[in-house]
Amino acid sequence: MATYLIVHPYLDIYGGGERVCHNVIKTLVNHNQKVELLTFDFNATRYREIVGEDFPKQVTVHSLGQRTKEKPPFTIYKRHRNFVKLLKKHRSHLQYDYLFSTQSSSPFEPNFLNKAKKNIAYVHFPEIHYDYARGTFKRKLYLWLFKRWVEQGIGKLDMVFCNSNYTKEAMMRLWKTHGVKEPLVVYPPVNLERFWCDKPLSQRKKRVVYVARFIPVKRHEILKRLASELPEYEFVSVGGLIEAEKDWFSCFQQNLPSNYQLKTNLPGPELLEILRDSRIYVHLMEGEHFGIAPVEGLASGCVTIVHNSGGMKEFIPDEYRWDTYYDLKEKIQRYIDQDNIWEIKRKQLWNSIQVLNPKTFEEKIWSALQTLQ
Repeated sequence: MATYLIVHPYLDIYGGGERVCHNVIKTLVNHNQKVELLTFDFNATRYREIVGEDFPKQVTVHSLGQRTKEKPPFTIYKRHRNFVKLLKKHRSHLQYDYLFSTQSSSPFEPNFLNKAKKNIAYVHFPEIHYDYARGTFKRKLYLWLFKRWVEQGIGKLDMVFCNSNYTKEAMMRLWKTHGVKEPLVVYPPVNLERFWCDKPLSQRKKRVVYVARFIPVKRHEILKRLASELPEYEFVSVGGLIEAEKDWFSCFQQNLPSNYQLKTNLPGPELLEILRDSRIYVHLMEGEHFGIAPVEGLASGCVTIVHNSGGMKEFIPDEYRWDTYYDLKEKIQRYIDQDNIWEIKRKQLWNSIQVLNPKTFEEKIWSALQTLQ
């Protein structure tokens, strides 16, 4: 039996990273490993609402204290300073064989929790380098030092998992010169049976739903515009909201169309109810690294329309992808009443997403980890 320290700082919001963390923990527990978790304030009740399952009782939780609330300017540097300070504080009393980061796209943990035999990471996207490569001169100046700090940890990762071939390509392009090991693509797990619903479109509300965190990059404002231009349909944005984004959210929720609702930090059963009674699921982020929510929308029976970029291209065919706002609007109007056509297509897509199940995730993760021992 080995001891794995899972590092996942933020477990208080619904997202794909949290699902990955939960299933990594379950994988290790199921294979009789000792598991410990390092995170900010942990609330078991909130965790169950987010993940849909109880937190495994065998796992020891080490608290980093309360989530830090940094404000501009230099937000990422302040957050890094506080996080590193906490990592150093806990380093002396934590005992583990393997370090496994399931959230960070910036591999700092091997630098400051440096007692592991092997360092492992599930990387959702190389965000800092991607942002730097596309940024203006001013943005690059702001990110330059942070980017260098990230690079110090990349080569220390002995095994790297990622969530899609899209992310793998980006990592090899942006991290290869810094010594990254070739990532293993292990798609995030989705409890497909939990979301499955065969209720026909004709029996559902003419409603369009989007599930994503309430942060600017997720582009909820597109749904707000669609609602104002398509008053004959209902629109709902569902997503996690944290304290740091409440000022932005307060501005966003002003002047909402009457047919547009915002649902924050929604418990799992309520999300299921909305998805199972909606006709269209749209995903609005450009370059989504993978996208668990679209898969959940598909399993729930919604016509699933995603942006023509990112990891979802690996599962959603071209006719259900959009490039421009007007392309998206046209597809919503075209597909919202195409009950029979969608049922045929959905069965085909259902077969393609069968690989996205927790059992396959567990088998691939555990098989890879055994090669490190």
